[in-house]
Amino acid sequence: MQKLATHIGNLTGWRRNGFALLCGMLATLTLAPFFLFPLLIPAFTGLYWLIEGDISRRRRFWDGWWWGWGFYITGLYWMCIALLTDAEKFAWLIPFALFGLTGVIAIYSGLACWLMSFVPTRGLSRIMVFSVLWMCVEYARGHLFSGFPWNLPGYSFGFSDQSLQLSSLVGVYGLTWFAVLLGTSFAALREKRGLTFINVVWCSLILGVCWGGWRLQQADAVPVMQRYVPGVALRLVQANIAQPHKWDPKLQMQGLQDNIKLTQSPGLDHITHVIWPETAVPYIMTANSSLTHMLGSMLPPGRVLITGTLRSDGKAQDWKIWNSLMAIDHDGHILGDYDKVHLVPFGEFQPLRNYLPKSWLTPVGDKDFSRGDGVHTLEWPGLPPVMPLICYEVIFPELVTDPVHPPQLLLSVTNDAWFGISTGPHQHFQMARMRAAEQGVPMVRVANTGISAVVDSFGRILSSMPLGTRGILDVRLPVAQSNSTLYAKHNCAFMLFLILISGCLMLSQRLRKKN
Repeated sequence: MQKLATHIGNLTGWRRNGFALLCGMLATLTLAPFFLFPLLIPAFTGLYWLIEGDISRRRRFWDGWWWGWGFYITGLYWMCIALLTDAEKFAWLIPFALFGLTGVIAIYSGLACWLMSFVPTRGLSRIMVFSVLWMCVEYARGHLFSGFPWNLPGYSFGFSDQSLQLSSLVGVYGLTWFAVLLGTSFAALREKRGLTFINVVWCSLILGVCWGGWRLQQADAVPVMQRYVPGVALRLVQANIAQPHKWDPKLQMQGLQDNIKLTQSPGLDHITHVIWPETAVPYIMTANSSLTHMLGSMLPPGRVLITGTLRSDGKAQDWKIWNSLMAIDHDGHILGDYDKVHLVPFGEFQPLRNYLPKSWLTPVGDKDFSRGDGVHTLEWPGLPPVMPLICYEVIFPELVTDPVHPPQLLLSVTNDAWFGISTGPHQHFQMARMRAAEQGVPMVRVANTGISAVVDSFGRILSSMPLGTRGILDVRLPVAQSNSTLYAKHNCAFMLFLILISGCLMLSQRLRKKN
């Protein structure tokens, strides 16, 4: 093992870059929809051996960058599919998205490796510090420059319902630390007591999974009738409308009619709430209009339609537009609405508008969407307190909480038609699952092309429709956990604890050197 580590650390040129690139690609396979969890070992141990040789800080950065580039090219390739929805206009952007944008994001993994140049610890404690540094850099990726916490290593714990329960303790950033620690642990074979270290780390995983299994057994001991909200029956509508058709003026009304036909499938009398996906109504919705009355009239009395749509302030000049979610009753009255808070860069707003060319990717041309007023829990008729999440918002752990008025339902609507039949929608869905498990609150997810599903407050999929299918899903609404999860109560406390431990390890090492 020492010889292998030395050989990897001594690689040069294209072989070194190619090896780092390959390790990053392997890390992608630990995530949805593959979940090849053991590949964490070659992915991170290989990288660690690269950066632990006698090399410069600059070389460490580039080793991490090449790793990140391999990880993001294979994990985010589906972004290019969105550019093919109108290939004549946007196909030329594919090289910039596939190689340029992923190269920019790879700076974060390069930064994590570069920072290891300043870590004074050696041996097993250095592996611990590396995993904490990686967690901190991933946290930065999720928050700086509007944030992009997609495909965090912690999502690899979605490989089973039992392992997913660990997110209720430490959240996805805590699991990111654990994933990197597990993957890097085999680098300890070069150290004294390295085998003991590996056994402790991986036995911790086994114990965690066993605890997760016990937790689910306790949940299943609750009588079935107590697991669901009484008097609530949902119909999730997945019309599977192709993205080029969605905003085509000649086909917009046909898409709307498709949603209506599915809604009016047999059994509607037993449904209390019909839920459509993001921008299922591809028009600007205003109160008491012919459109709202048409939508309300398709419902039996006492029923509610919740749908994604567009909303405008109605001004003639300097008008604003929002990506919204609205609740409409049988009489066509708007019972409440929510405007998307966290917008997609280049898709819903143009960053650095004064310095970059105009964007034509939004449904309203070069007009930016406006941000909503903020994250807040809503009270909609017949439902427990709802936290609405529109598409991109579900990937941000901090956007699903309202400490003043905690939700008992996470409602996520999205349109993943942009990304076709690819890994992207699967990754997006797994992130939504983890939000439910983190908070101990059920998730109802409705997607235009899938995956639509109902997830209980433990992150388990109770019912779902596959990607790329058309249909309806009639389901009951699971209840939220009676007690908040440890993560919901303390959020980033575990991260701060790990940072403190790492700081103590580095301080201890410095003091030893002085003595």
